Amino acid sequence: MKMQKIKFRVWDKVNNRMMMPEKFATVIPVLDFNGNLGIMDTYKNWHWYGIVPENEYELMLFIGSHDKNGKEIYEADIVLYDRNIHKDIDTAKFKVVWAKDRYVLQEIKHKYYIDDVTWELVEVIGNIYENLELLAGVSDS
Repeated sequence: MKMQKIKFRVWDKVNNRMMMPEKFATVIPVLDFNGNLGIMDTYKNWHWYGIVPENEYELMLFIGSHDKNGKEIYEADIVLYDRNIHKDIDTAKFKVVWAKDRYVLQEIKHKYYIDDVTWELVEVIGNIYENLELLAGVSDS
């Protein structure tokens, strides 16, 4: 069984910036013995970078799929999903989330889920941290 490389990005809540940990050979999120999320890399030796404070960072995993333009899809991405069903549905914005034991799309305004996603029809248009304008007029209730 081949182990798949886990890719992720991190939203730095303190400095309001996205970090892509590409400088390491393999960077993986791990849980310590107390269930705290931390980061390790395998550049030369296993190195523990410590706990990722939830109040300072938001970790988003690469879901393993690419959108119709070849762009990697991550948790918390905002996407359009054009299935040629109906104009109102096809122009709706969705957020990529983990639910129902897999990655699904959650419609941003009405909060319904699409769990049978053809990822090659999705187009990433931003994410919930860097593109707040895409969430304008949408309540989070």
